[in-house]
Amino acid sequence: MVALVLAAKDAVQRWQMEVAAVRSEVDLLDQQLSPKHVGGEVSPELPGHERTQLIEQRERLLKSLPTWSNVSVGALALAAAFYALGLLPPALVLHAALRGFGVRCSLLRTTAAQLLGHLGKYVPGKAVVVVLRVSAIVAGGELIPRCELVPRETLVSSEMTSASPESKRSLIGRATSCVFFETLLMMSVGGALAGVLMWSTPLPQWVKWAASLMAIAASIPTLPPVMRRVIAIVSRRRANAKNAGLDSPETAAPPSEDLSTAITWPRLMLGWFWSLCSWCLIGLSFACVMKSIPAYNGLPMGGHLLVVATAAISLGMVLGFASLLPGGAGVREWVTLIVLGTVTDPTHALLCVITARILFIVVESAMALVSHFALRAMSPASA
Repeated sequence: MVALVLAAKDAVQRWQMEVAAVRSEVDLLDQQLSPKHVGGEVSPELPGHERTQLIEQRERLLKSLPTWSNVSVGALALAAAFYALGLLPPALVLHAALRGFGVRCSLLRTTAAQLLGHLGKYVPGKAVVVVLRVSAIVAGGELIPRCELVPRETLVSSEMTSASPESKRSLIGRATSCVFFETLLMMSVGGALAGVLMWSTPLPQWVKWAASLMAIAASIPTLPPVMRRVIAIVSRRRANAKNAGLDSPETAAPPSEDLSTAITWPRLMLGWFWSLCSWCLIGLSFACVMKSIPAYNGLPMGGHLLVVATAAISLGMVLGFASLLPGGAGVREWVTLIVLGTVTDPTHALLCVITARILFIVVESAMALVSHFALRAMSPASA
């Protein structure tokens, strides 16, 4: 909660600074338009065409002033709705991964766990994301018995009983691997999408080629052979961390399970599809944010605005995630501003980034709060 408040406070302060900057420009224009008294005499008025230009410039500045009277509340409501919808597809990816890894967890609980985890990204290191999601899954999940596994499926099976300590450790391990799988896939798809869409922006050629290389690099971890290797390394490191410092082999954790067989091409392709849907909805949300705030020089029309908005927000969020800073603070804004600077003025771009940050925090907090109460209602311990 402290991290959320600090992030929102920083965004509001930036908003206020931009309002003050626009008002100072309007004041300067008013001084130029008002008659000046020099030596007891009134200076002659400006020529007609100069005065008309200054008046038009003043009116555009007043219309672009970021006040509630100028902001489209309807467009902001659409942005909030699209962003809320954009948070849901990753839950389907996580649910499919849990099923593939041999964990039974309802779609409702998985969705609540996924939404609750968004609050963890405002804590340094982002490890709280994994803690929140895994805790919610383990509280109501269980291992799928071997007899229920579908033939021809590469689901991970287990002969352990649900009450044994080994089963609990296995459940935690598999849930952690699934959360890692979903997060890595979401960020990889976002990076690849941003790299492709960069070619539709008027950025320099070297930036576009760098974005293309990023798209290729981001796509590599999503290939099943590579993903299997990464999951196997994560599982082995987690087992080694559990055994670190134990004196007797009897108390050591059992060898790490081979979870990599759950990574298949169909599961990866389905994950790609849902992740793309999520990024497109987030991009649509950011485009609505851009439309809600009047721009001094206007905005691109239709599809071009959507492409630039999606490229800007996806690249900003991916690099912000990679920075490991709370909520990607600073990094997300800086990257997004660079892309937006190609289609709008700096003031409008900064206001869009600030508005999106506040809006996303409000939506994530609201959905996490609903998920919290939903998980309490589902939890046997709270009955």
